[in-house]
Amino acid sequence: MTPNDDARGLRSRGVVLSRILPQSRFFAGDDIVARAITDDAARCRTGDVFVARMTSDGDGHDEVVEAIARGAAGVIAERMVPTAGRPLALVPDTDWAYARLAHALAGDPAREMRVIAITGTSGKTTTAWLTAAVLAEAGLRVGVLSDLGCLDAEATTPEPDDYADPRVFARWLARLADGGASHVVVEVSSRMLAAQALAGVPCDTVAVTNIGTAHLDEHGTLQAYRRIKGRILDSLADGGCLVADGDGGLDRLLARAARLDRDVSCLTVGLTPACDLRARAIERSLHGQTFLLSAGGQSLPVHVDAPVTSFARNALTAAAIGLRHGLPLERIVAGLEAAGSVAGRMERLDRGQDVPVFIDAPSSGHALRATLRSLRRLTHGRLAVIADERAVDQVGRAAFDQAVFRWCDQSVVAPPTMMDDENLHPGQADLAAYAAIDRLLSRSAAKDCVLVIGDPATAGPGPGRPVGAASLPRVIDGWLQLAHPPRPVGRRRAA
Repeated sequence: MTPNDDARGLRSRGVVLSRILPQSRFFAGDDIVARAITDDAARCRTGDVFVARMTSDGDGHDEVVEAIARGAAGVIAERMVPTAGRPLALVPDTDWAYARLAHALAGDPAREMRVIAITGTSGKTTTAWLTAAVLAEAGLRVGVLSDLGCLDAEATTPEPDDYADPRVFARWLARLADGGASHVVVEVSSRMLAAQALAGVPCDTVAVTNIGTAHLDEHGTLQAYRRIKGRILDSLADGGCLVADGDGGLDRLLARAARLDRDVSCLTVGLTPACDLRARAIERSLHGQTFLLSAGGQSLPVHVDAPVTSFARNALTAAAIGLRHGLPLERIVAGLEAAGSVAGRMERLDRGQDVPVFIDAPSSGHALRATLRSLRRLTHGRLAVIADERAVDQVGRAAFDQAVFRWCDQSVVAPPTMMDDENLHPGQADLAAYAAIDRLLSRSAAKDCVLVIGDPATAGPGPGRPVGAASLPRVIDGWLQLAHPPRPVGRRRAA
């Protein structure tokens, strides 16, 4: 019997809670066999095990009565609740139990692959796809789960999915394992870490790009946010490796990794000589950058399209992961250069115009500040930002305004309705925003730079977005195509 056959069998038989959650205390029964789980009482089916979790919708402990009425075969909770005689399992953390059971019911597919988990305040998506490019260049079968979509080893177009849900995450890991993937690169958000989504997933490699100030609306305080990010170390398998920024921002995390009771190694990346992998800028402009990648006494130049310093740092992290998995530096450099950039993340939008135009989708003020800081240093003329109002809300209005005021000469915020293809009667705000964008782009020159902040998808058909869907990058792309039509190729016919 193959590992995958055993996994499919486990999915059909269910799992015994006392084996998966050994810290459980049972009431109204000696154990519980779970064949399906849910944390939504309204969707509970006969035979499901209901897990009482605290979610954004409320406290699941208050929904136990409804779950029992709908036929729940058992309940997992953190405190005593009435179950009308149905078995009850008390656990320290229902989030952890829910995620652990989701993976167990899927057959623990992560154990059949080498899992690479990447987290941080910014740079997760870029690092994930650069890592996948490096590993794929070496001929490995790589799956990717990221904000840009989920990709199995055979596919070419990522599929959008909410893999932050532990059950969806487990199903994707099972799909990748069944498809023969040897490695899977997972972008891990603070939301996933807060929900304990990696419970029971042994990670061969964990990478932390940085930890700044972000998402305090979800996690309350900076200390709580850092504590949640630090949970990534709990997923490191025995013999695993932590890859982290070594320029001083993650000293506490590195010190904690050194104290783990597992055999864990560390690789540091950065721009200073003390790091295990280092980058030194050779040339950088709005047309791209070349940096010297140094590791273990060997140095090689790397040329990439994205010009910002943060991209070089993300490339360093991907290179360190490649070294961790035994790849030669030459092959790593080939993978980085083959990628050049990542779709929707500081991606150049070139329709033959003189002014450099980039598309980005920063998820926090931390990411936006890093990008604008680099662009300001490289821009000899005016630096302008055109942003989708929804992207501004994602970053945070105050953080957006502060960053733009500090580094930019001009900005335009477009209302979401301006991108609506079905809006046959645009309002005054839509017309005013488009007119402002038209003026900004018409007056931009070669020494200027324009950053477009919008949907993570690229201007054309891209990961996670249907062909033809409206987005700010598509609007800007359309304007550039109209303003810079392709020049005819070949000789002009004689009259």
